[in-house]
Amino acid sequence: MLLTPTLSTAQHETPKPAVCKAGIIAATSRSIAAAPALPALPACRHFLNLTNGIEALPLLESLNISYSFVRIPSTWCEQQRFDLILTNLDASFLLQLALGHCCLVWDFGSRNKKRGIPRALWYGVEFVTYILRRLWFQRCTDAWLRRQNVTSVFERHYNNLDKNTVAKLRYYMRYIPPGVTDVQLYGVSKATIHDPDPGYYRDIVLQHIWNERSATASQLSNLPEQLMADNQGNTNEDGIDMQGSDTAEVLLERFGYNIFLGGMYSVEDYRAM
Repeated sequence: MLLTPTLSTAQHETPKPAVCKAGIIAATSRSIAAAPALPALPACRHFLNLTNGIEALPLLESLNISYSFVRIPSTWCEQQRFDLILTNLDASFLLQLALGHCCLVWDFGSRNKKRGIPRALWYGVEFVTYILRRLWFQRCTDAWLRRQNVTSVFERHYNNLDKNTVAKLRYYMRYIPPGVTDVQLYGVSKATIHDPDPGYYRDIVLQHIWNERSATASQLSNLPEQLMADNQGNTNEDGIDMQGSDTAEVLLERFGYNIFLGGMYSVEDYRAM
């Protein structure tokens, strides 16, 4: 008589979601790692977070630094609309991160009058960094939001991401060069008095972008010579040596900006560190 093999209980169980080992660490314990060191400001890629990040546009132009835009709304972070945040990340933004470049997201906050760190940075940038590290490099690192270890929470959201969201992010893995093993995504912030004032930000865009693109043909014909003249030296119009040895932290602090290197290193929340 042939006996039909029976399936064990383990064989009946559905596959368990991946678990990040960092999430098992007790929230009361935290290994203190050295804060990442940023390169010189011109070596970073700069993304102005719409809308308030537009306020940094005149400064970057005065420093002759190229920039682009990204949109990580603070309200989406507050509502935990994580799939929406990730699927709306710009292709240029994700490509620069995949290539291993230091990427700075500029934003201005109005709730914290002293430091001006908006939710898009201390929540949004922290979450995006966690997801990309987890997906691209299979790295399990702690996630912190205002003194709270939220690794297990972020890991749960990671396992619940829509398959289309995961597919979009995985696409950029093919561009990761040999030797790149981490995501270098950080925030730059300052307090603002212009939130909410859409007209203020619209005026900046029209003045610095639209007007430039509306230049006359004669102005454009002189542009190459002017560019060569502007690049004869290494200093910008404010007399700041952009090719010097100053790191991004030093230069940005000189202008009164705060650097967000991640929840673990947040000066605002971890003054004791």
